[in-house]
Amino acid sequence: MTLLDRVPTHSILPWPRLVLLSILLLAFGLRTYQLDSQSLRGDEAATVLYSALPVTELWELSRITDPHPPFYYLLLHPWQWLLGESAWVMRFAGVTASVLAVAVLYALARRTLHSHRISLLAAVLLSLNPFQIWLAQDVRSYPFFTLLGLLSSRALWLALSRSAAEGDVGPTDYPAPNTRPEARFRLARSHSGFWLAYIVLAVAGFYIHYYTVFLLAFQGLFVLINLKKYWRLKGPWLASQLLIGLLIIPGLILAYNFIGQAAGGIETIATPALIGRTFSSLLSGTTLSDGWGIWLSLLLAPVWLTGLVTLWRRDATTAGFWTLFFAAPVLGVIALSINRPFFKERFLIQAQPAFELLLAVGFLTLAGRFRFSTQPRRTEGDDQSGSKVRGATALSSAVALLLLGANLVALNNYFTDPAYAKAPPWRLYNDYVSSEARPGDVMLTNFPEASVSYYSPNELPFYVTPAERDRPVEFRVGEAAQIANAYERIWFLPLLHQGFDEQGDVLNWLDRHADRIDQVFFPAYNLNLYLSPPTIEAAMIEQPVMFDHGLRLRGYQIFDQEGASLVEASSGERVLPVEPEETFNLSLYWQAAGPTPAPYTVFTHLIASDGFQQTGQDNQPVWNSYPTTHWQPDEKITDKYALTVPVQTLPGDYHLRIGWYQVETQERVPVLNDAGEPGADHVLLGVIIRVE
Repeated sequence: MTLLDRVPTHSILPWPRLVLLSILLLAFGLRTYQLDSQSLRGDEAATVLYSALPVTELWELSRITDPHPPFYYLLLHPWQWLLGESAWVMRFAGVTASVLAVAVLYALARRTLHSHRISLLAAVLLSLNPFQIWLAQDVRSYPFFTLLGLLSSRALWLALSRSAAEGDVGPTDYPAPNTRPEARFRLARSHSGFWLAYIVLAVAGFYIHYYTVFLLAFQGLFVLINLKKYWRLKGPWLASQLLIGLLIIPGLILAYNFIGQAAGGIETIATPALIGRTFSSLLSGTTLSDGWGIWLSLLLAPVWLTGLVTLWRRDATTAGFWTLFFAAPVLGVIALSINRPFFKERFLIQAQPAFELLLAVGFLTLAGRFRFSTQPRRTEGDDQSGSKVRGATALSSAVALLLLGANLVALNNYFTDPAYAKAPPWRLYNDYVSSEARPGDVMLTNFPEASVSYYSPNELPFYVTPAERDRPVEFRVGEAAQIANAYERIWFLPLLHQGFDEQGDVLNWLDRHADRIDQVFFPAYNLNLYLSPPTIEAAMIEQPVMFDHGLRLRGYQIFDQEGASLVEASSGERVLPVEPEETFNLSLYWQAAGPTPAPYTVFTHLIASDGFQQTGQDNQPVWNSYPTTHWQPDEKITDKYALTVPVQTLPGDYHLRIGWYQVETQERVPVLNDAGEPGADHVLLGVIIRVE
């Protein structure tokens, strides 16, 4: 025989369909496990937003905004309309495509290699692969990219072979010259259906992802290399290539608009690292450390090469099909990424089925199930042969267990280790803000992160400033001020990304002119809550004091973490009741006459009635971030200080003493009286700190 061990079904596995069903159930279970436990990453959330657009706008989206073809969004549009846009529902579409890809890999392997063992093992490897599971649980086009690649390749193989009804035969079998006319007509009609299916699936794959061009290259090269065998089919094949070429021209025009642009966050990678990351990602995904990925690649490379050699020694046509299926997408992605920022592991996903099949052949070859020679097997009574087979089986099993263990570790990292999470826990922000927000609040961020928009509470207004790249500082700050002045409290999520607000100008403006009353730390990012400038004006305890150099105190306040004043009015006095070890946040509100000649430092001291200092905090304004030499005329500045009452502080009344001094000379800035003459070097705030 010229193909791999064509053995009747009953002699290998009595219930291959039952085994395949078990594999598909395993694939389904792994892909639905904790399907929505992780928050949608930015690209996923953008997909949800894009898929909700009117169908008529999707082409324009792919032409101007999104560097991906529109067909995936078109597929998700009715799915989202019927089932909703929850993370679980949107990810389940990819799960469905990924499980179907396992089934189609089995069918294509069974059709080309005529071996249940190889087909089932390849399906097992694909179902267990962490990279496939990661991408299946991602609201992106890659599971469909993989599925359509398999389907179009199978359609091509069938188009080059006789119809399935004529038996399980290879692509080199054609109807004999003396075949009856009605039989020839049935075969021609069957072939036409396969060619049509191939054209439709190939074009659909291209409009799912532009990198399908590498798969089309594999399919074209396969036919050209074997053109002598397929000479009788040159007409249908040339017609299919012409139709595919014409149908993808609009997509090529779309892709041309983004030539030279790399996806966000992609860096240029050295060529050896490209190759290493290619094999490690195909074997175990991206949730193992680089070191473990390299070692795993080195250990599994001989198995994969064994499978490749086995195919080539058995049948060149079939070997060429699977070799090109793997090599064309991989080499295409690597070639495109050499010295250019275009490499991401998920771009290799279309080569994964061929990779797993070659690995399956390698495992079975090492286990002694498939031999290089055509010599008959030795009898089981031959001790030497039996020991070799047992040794080979043990070695193959050990390597397979190693791969299984690595996959389990990779999956455990993906499901449980925050370091390998696909996105920050955006949902936590939503849950926290939803529980703490109140009427008059607004949600603000300084980067158009789609996940933040997706998870932002529905009951809150939501703004992004800047929403566009490369906006000037004046625009960003002016827009932030306009939004902040229209609400009472601002929930701000600072995201410092290149090209938007990478220097934190919006954050700086809020820190200087609003009043940060709370800061909650989450993994990766923190969430700030501010009182708006109008809210400050309404809540401020006025105490106008004029210092020299145009430094004017307007007033102060002490807020809790929700923005309520902690200062109590009692018997004409303002009192802040505290206990030892308690921390309170003092807000000082200044107004500048203009920049000062030198940068001055603020001191805030808690003093006892005898004048002795208990605790204090000295720094330049706004947490040392805004020196007075940069203050602008009539600018109003918020300046905060956290003071902790010492544990040994005795009960009694204490006061807050504030002022300014120059660090180099330690000379204090005097307070000016009504006549503008210098007087005291400090001021006592009109609040009593009562230690209880």
